[in-house]
Amino acid sequence: MSEENKVIKAGIGYTIGNYLLKGLSFLTVPLFSRLLDTSDYGIFNTYLAYQGIMFLLVGIALHTSLKNAKYRYKEEFDRYNSNCILVMLVSLAVWLFLANLTYPLYAGLTGFSRFIINLLLFDSFGTALIQFFNVYVGLDYRYDSFLKISAFNALGNLGMSVILILGFFKDDRATGRIIGNALPVMVIAVVLIWYFWKKRRPKWNREQVTYAVTYSLPLIPHGISQVILSQFDRIMIKSMIGSAEAGIYSFGYNIFSIINVTANSLDNVWGPWFYEQMQQKKYEEIRRQSSKYAFGMLLFSVMVMLGTPELVMLLGAKAYWDAKYTVIPIVVGGYFMFLYTLPSSVEYYHEKTKYIAIGTACAAGINILLNLWFISRFGYVAAAYTTLATYVLYFVFHYFIATRVQGFCIFDTKKMILYGISAVAAGALSLLLMEHGWIRWGLLLLCAAWTCLWLEKQFQITEKIRKRFWKK
Repeated sequence: MSEENKVIKAGIGYTIGNYLLKGLSFLTVPLFSRLLDTSDYGIFNTYLAYQGIMFLLVGIALHTSLKNAKYRYKEEFDRYNSNCILVMLVSLAVWLFLANLTYPLYAGLTGFSRFIINLLLFDSFGTALIQFFNVYVGLDYRYDSFLKISAFNALGNLGMSVILILGFFKDDRATGRIIGNALPVMVIAVVLIWYFWKKRRPKWNREQVTYAVTYSLPLIPHGISQVILSQFDRIMIKSMIGSAEAGIYSFGYNIFSIINVTANSLDNVWGPWFYEQMQQKKYEEIRRQSSKYAFGMLLFSVMVMLGTPELVMLLGAKAYWDAKYTVIPIVVGGYFMFLYTLPSSVEYYHEKTKYIAIGTACAAGINILLNLWFISRFGYVAAAYTTLATYVLYFVFHYFIATRVQGFCIFDTKKMILYGISAVAAGALSLLLMEHGWIRWGLLLLCAAWTCLWLEKQFQITEKIRKRFWKK
């Protein structure tokens, strides 16, 4: 198999796997938006927001070090991985001790029982391990291994949640959903520990552990800041307005997961490919392919924007339909979040993690201030626009930093500006045509046709299908 076909196949495989892994946020939206009222939906998504923070703290963001560690340790890479797992287990034990010791101090703030707090920590540990494994297999484009884990997690999550909600937690459905979400992750965690330690037993290596922690620690504020950018607004809406409004906003954000999951999946392939090209100093190839990558995601994002009202009505009960006013600005912001992954790859490659942390922390701080000001005055819909504004600044900051770190810009700046303006214009047009379904769908079909023609030109899909299935 050629290198290009391997990368394309891995990209498709990771996209499918991530849709399974994130099934709770998109594929099962129609089911759970009907099993849970807006208040329970808000509580569960608030739990997920806390989990997004704790998985970084418990896992110490060690997954971020793997791409560089593979080139640094080579033959000792398996030992490095097993030592990272050991460090994460020690971290889990410390967090369990501290969380239970100080529980009375924060119980009223979170609203969660001691049991849920402990479950949150185990869930966060399991999520960190899954992310670690995801990056590990992605280094060799082994998407099939990730697909197996994703399928078990998605099906286990769905099955356990439905059984617990309908059978054991009819009067406390949010708790049933939380437990159903956590149990499959914890089972997978045990399997992954066995997997890594079977390959190579952990043996304390001070140099490896020091490298892993010092590389990853600056990225914890970065990761938490990313969670603040993507999820903390739900916590603020729940606190400032109510659980029901947080539920509606969370539903809108779950529609956006169509974009987010796709971008994250493709980044699993883009990252290793980018490192290979940087090692060989193929800057012109990076410039050319990054422009195609950004344009393809732009077309996909525009199609989601144009179809937003119908997606909301299809996936949610009537109580959630007001979420359509939040989805479009969130999707536009999400496109800028995707664009950020291009310059951030440069920062990761050069191990300038402190710049990544500073930029993301500043963006998160701005987001909190904007939310405090606008949510109280304009309601939960304002959070979608503050998120959009913050992600634009987020991308611009990292773009300048990456250029400074590299010494020159390896991306096509004119095209990046054009794509960003196009995303904002498409979002504004979609909002203006919100109540004009026929016009929107006409534009959607035109955009879909354009996308198909573009994909055919780039990848010769029909020719590959013909060769695959109609061989002479």
